[in-house]
Amino acid sequence: MYDHDKFNVQHILNKQDLVNQIIDLVKEKELKVDDYEERVLICDDIQEVLIEAGYTSCLVYPYGSTINSVGFTDSDLDLYLDLQLSQDTTLKIAKILENCSQFVDIEAVPNARVPIVKAVHFLSGIKCDISFGHKASLWNTEFIRFCCLYDPRVRPLIMLVRYWGRVQGLVGRDGKVRLSNYALTLMVIAYLQQIPCPILHSVQELLTITDVDIHPSSFCSLLLAKQDKLPPLLKNTDSLTDLLMGFFNHYHGYDYGKNVISIFLGRTIDREQLILGNNYRSTKPVCLQDPFELNFNICRNMNTKALGAMKCSFYDAFKKTRNLLSGEECDSLAALLLIPSPHPSPLPDCSGCHPSHPTQPQWMNASTYYPQPMKIPQCQYIPAIQEYNLQVLRCSVAQEMPPWWRKWRGFP
Repeated sequence: MYDHDKFNVQHILNKQDLVNQIIDLVKEKELKVDDYEERVLICDDIQEVLIEAGYTSCLVYPYGSTINSVGFTDSDLDLYLDLQLSQDTTLKIAKILENCSQFVDIEAVPNARVPIVKAVHFLSGIKCDISFGHKASLWNTEFIRFCCLYDPRVRPLIMLVRYWGRVQGLVGRDGKVRLSNYALTLMVIAYLQQIPCPILHSVQELLTITDVDIHPSSFCSLLLAKQDKLPPLLKNTDSLTDLLMGFFNHYHGYDYGKNVISIFLGRTIDREQLILGNNYRSTKPVCLQDPFELNFNICRNMNTKALGAMKCSFYDAFKKTRNLLSGEECDSLAALLLIPSPHPSPLPDCSGCHPSHPTQPQWMNASTYYPQPMKIPQCQYIPAIQEYNLQVLRCSVAQEMPPWWRKWRGFP
């Protein structure tokens, strides 16, 4: 006879062990206090170079993973350059950087959707992407940062999925799927918005409690100050590992051809509904709507082959996570992240192997795969970006920080 009590005890141990491994991985890979300080100095270097070139009122804002708290120690540094209404081109800024010794490997990309200048900081080796006049990235950064602060499970889940996508070769221009880290991050947020007991609100709901003329760098701070005015969400007791398994299962069975992933609305929506609403029209295999630029598909570069490979990866990750938690496999988190499982022949229950037969995601919690739902304590720790901010405040050096930092943190 099957011993449910013995199974449950083993499941609790497996689940807690996997949570601990996830938290340890996040602590190892996240940006540390020294990393943040180094990136502040890079902002100072760029600002000094531009001031010497005549842009005396310029501001340099870091954004992306450096600020939203989900970056790794080797992440690029995304920078927004505010030239105070100057109309200078990327080519001119690139020329200025070429004439200074602090930056090397300068490359202007003027014809991109968002023109940027690529550069490498000579002393640190950190790759920098500098953009101009396009503040949507600042809004996105603050939104993701708010999501990570709103619930302690969000940040480690995002970081694990991003790391999994990297080691599995799903992200980057050279990856088999060519997903961006930004796309994977938004897919996690979209999943957490539409599970039966949502953890996160839609962007549409968030905008109802913000000011019309708010600066994007203050978006997160304002949301945190007014979060009590948001519509209440049903209590969600899923553990980090439950959410991880649910994420993989959700996007393995998702009907990409029929639906749009909408973070703005906080739910899946039929493509035809968006067409009728004149919000967005897309015939691409995957449509992931940008939460602030509603006419922009973040996954516009993915083709049908890439979609199949992505769904196969979600299938493998779901199976491995389930087996790790059930005790069917004794491997560690490394087995989930580092060991690919190619499909030499189509698997009958993998929708990535059978693109003509999409399946809808099957919502599940722990009770879907185990006799009883399990609740375990959440691991709590202070991310390095919060530790960094506290350290700065403790040392009372706020006034010595660059203008973008004081404005971001609300200092005069």
